[in-house]
Amino acid sequence: MYMSAELAKHMRWHKEGERSYPAGVIGHPSDAEAWKDFDREFPEFAKDARNVRLVIATDGLNPFKFGGSQYSCWPVFVSPLNLPPALCMSEENIFLTMVIPGPQHPGKNINVFMRPLVDELLQLWAGVDTYDSVTKEPFRMKVAYLFSVHDYPAYGMFAGWCTHGGLACAVCMDDVDTTWLPNGHKYSWFDCHRRFLRPDHPFRMQENAFIKRTKVLEPPPRRLTGEEVDARINHLKSQSFEGYGTTHNWTHIPVLWELPYFKKLLIRHNIDVMHNEKNVAEAIWNTVLDNDKTKDNTKARLDQALLCKRKNLNLVPKPNDKWEKPRAPYCLTRAQVREIMRWFLDLKFPDGYAANLRRGASLDQLKINGLKSHDFHIIMERLLPAMLRGFIDEDVWNVLAEVSFFYRSLCGKEVDPDKMLQWEENIAVLLCKLEKIFPPGFFNSMEHLMVHPPYEARVGGPIQYRWMYRYERCKL
Repeated sequence: MYMSAELAKHMRWHKEGERSYPAGVIGHPSDAEAWKDFDREFPEFAKDARNVRLVIATDGLNPFKFGGSQYSCWPVFVSPLNLPPALCMSEENIFLTMVIPGPQHPGKNINVFMRPLVDELLQLWAGVDTYDSVTKEPFRMKVAYLFSVHDYPAYGMFAGWCTHGGLACAVCMDDVDTTWLPNGHKYSWFDCHRRFLRPDHPFRMQENAFIKRTKVLEPPPRRLTGEEVDARINHLKSQSFEGYGTTHNWTHIPVLWELPYFKKLLIRHNIDVMHNEKNVAEAIWNTVLDNDKTKDNTKARLDQALLCKRKNLNLVPKPNDKWEKPRAPYCLTRAQVREIMRWFLDLKFPDGYAANLRRGASLDQLKINGLKSHDFHIIMERLLPAMLRGFIDEDVWNVLAEVSFFYRSLCGKEVDPDKMLQWEENIAVLLCKLEKIFPPGFFNSMEHLMVHPPYEARVGGPIQYRWMYRYERCKL
């Protein structure tokens, strides 16, 4: 890139370029706290504007393009963050550095495949000689890893923390209280979020609005520093990772910890908002439309009867040894779903704004087939409030509209740190409101992960530099 005079002049933009967005907001990672903190820690690196910060991304890919083939290879992408917003993350500036072969996902063996890349990152941190075509002179360029982007299973492999089970959150780690559902046969993150509320919030003392006969007085989990995480995994390594699945979820020590600056990073790995939004939107969509993928099924109602005091929603036994499921205030009737499907059949978008959802809408099946991540992005942020207005109870609609507004605020091109700081407090309240509406079986780790993106947006910068949309297009 420095050999090209056109690109070389843009590689200094993060330090010398003019900002076109308002003062006080973050429109580029170089204005975010993660970047600034790195520069404070390593002033010698920050001194030369030509030194490069990188983002790494990887995800599974089936190269054979048909679902019957069980094969997953993993392309690893690297992109420089020095460039201005118009060029940063553009397809020509995202580089394929390696392909981890299949047919299975790499798991903790990802360290073996990542070794060549990490060796080059160590070499680049020490500095390599190259030529600047703008100044017409050689210089010593240094490169640093700033953060990574993945979907959540890949996040677990890259971070070395298993993202399954009751300790699935790699941010909260072992300081979390999940509940095993005896009928759903899974861990639920229901009633995990009152801890994140301010100490005097009334939700903390409501004994029967969440898990019955329960108050919450504990403080929220503390976000560990890189030095604290490093000390923990080195201690576990000396004990052969004893306690896996009960006191921790560490599977291996990622090879990236060999980078001398890695423990100083404020955000080592990003929670991918693209996949998080898709999973939350899909759960709300299926549950509200009460289709065959609903999270408000018979098992969920049985677990709700065990954990919560919501007698009006408990299953009612019938004489023929079956159950009658009372309709919840967040579920639509079949007539209402049919009316929504007719609305989708008439729905039109500007060119390039969204996929043609009309092609998948079916009045016979009362569902939309073939919905992708970006479709749920549009549904969650633009269509959900309009779609449900007048069909469900007003108090339920207000909460779902607030979820829509949360993702719309999070996915803006520019980030207001003050608003994100406010969302860090309000998102816990919003999750508690959802817990007062939906059954425990609705809440898995994806709903819990909504707690963390406001902090990452405030510290790491706009979502467009830290989600998988750009890299998914490269995979195609």
